Amino acid sequence: MGYINKTVFINYLSCPTLGWMAKRSMLPRLNKGLNNKLLALELKNIHKILWQLFPNAINAKTFKTYNLSLDIKDLVLSSAIETIFEAAFVADGCYAKVDMLQRLEGNAWHLFEVKLGNKYKTKYVNDISFNTMVLAKSGVNVCKATILHLSNDYRLGMDILQFFKKLDCTEKVELKVQEFLTIVGKAFEDIESENMPKPYLKKSCKNCPVFDNCMGKDIKNHIFDLPRLSISAIDKLVALGVDTIEKVPGDFKLTAMQKIVKNCVLANTTYISENLKTEVENIKQPFYYLDFESVTTIMPLYSGIAPHTQLLTQFSLDKTDSLGNILNHCEYIADQTRDCRREIVEKLIEYLGENGSIITYANAERIFISSLAFFFPDLSEQLNKVIGRITDLELIVRKNYYSINFHGRSSIKKVLPVLIPEMSYTDLEICDGGDAAAAFAFMAMGFYDDKKIKETKMNLLQYCARDTLAMIRIHQFLINVVSQNV
Repeated sequence: MGYINKTVFINYLSCPTLGWMAKRSMLPRLNKGLNNKLLALELKNIHKILWQLFPNAINAKTFKTYNLSLDIKDLVLSSAIETIFEAAFVADGCYAKVDMLQRLEGNAWHLFEVKLGNKYKTKYVNDISFNTMVLAKSGVNVCKATILHLSNDYRLGMDILQFFKKLDCTEKVELKVQEFLTIVGKAFEDIESENMPKPYLKKSCKNCPVFDNCMGKDIKNHIFDLPRLSISAIDKLVALGVDTIEKVPGDFKLTAMQKIVKNCVLANTTYISENLKTEVENIKQPFYYLDFESVTTIMPLYSGIAPHTQLLTQFSLDKTDSLGNILNHCEYIADQTRDCRREIVEKLIEYLGENGSIITYANAERIFISSLAFFFPDLSEQLNKVIGRITDLELIVRKNYYSINFHGRSSIKKVLPVLIPEMSYTDLEICDGGDAAAAFAFMAMGFYDDKKIKETKMNLLQYCARDTLAMIRIHQFLINVVSQNV
């Protein structure tokens, strides 16, 4: 007989099919590559901090019978242990591995669950409730349930005991456990069945990791290609049995952009708005194309920094003429041993000059500069002038140009292959933002030697420069569209 663990059960709550696939390791792995390695390293560091909070705890791994969870349960119930770390329990087909158990009085226990976020999330209660349920089935009486999440008040250099904040979830967990007990039997039956539960379309399908191979398989122009489709709209369409854009009733309420997407699908055409010419002509020469890269880590990299602080680490800046010829390329990457945000800001101000539009893709650069203006008040006037010159190229695309091959998306990684098919990121060593952030973090943590640091910085600069080059090509594409439609 198999067992279902927390991950499998939580996936089942979202979708029985997803739980069935999770049990069989059929779900795609998230956080691949360097990003996955960084997360594993950070988890290891978090566990070390947890040990400092409970210095007298016993690690369940020290028992030779660790994998025989029944023996661990007997030790817990025998009053021989006061606090235990990473103990595993199996009961009625359910498996749980708990972060920390601390004895209260007699056979009452306090369960602690560590979470890497810095604010409450509903899924945290689901996680700790599943573990509480398994403990209850094992005869372990959990009287208090606490989530340890990261503190926004912590700064590197402070007492490490201030790293976590405690959130008492006992009442919520008690209610959730009762709910889980009513469905866990059916869940186990469905998950352990040789036959996969039959999937059906629902709102949670929209962000499902297996959507393209499940409810979205072989379906062209799915309703999820309608941009910013609300949960209520999804529910209504599902209730009507509508799964493709072509089937959306003519009187169904859609936003202006959703109507445009629907019309493009029905007519098999591309949308070009009357305002595109004006939007493109409002971009003033000289053109500056700006892209930032950043890093966010759980454990702060530098003194005075809080967990999950997003730190600007590099930029690429291209200046072009009206034909897209690069007149000047400037770039900067931080010294990984220190917080270089001020230096980055000063270099950026120096390179941008006084005139011309600053073209970005999405709103990230504007948000970064706004936060830096607040952080460095003596530079705020200059930075606010920079903000006033920013033009969001993604917003122009989103409002004024739509190809059915965008499938309702407007990010640069979705738009570029459609508009400029000969251009990609596949030839780069680092080809996505997650790996770029992780690579910088490994440098900052001291895991790379001088040779590896030099190579990594070169790869990071090439990746960032590819983003600005992509913006140049997309901008020129729009200029050509305007000239051909005059």
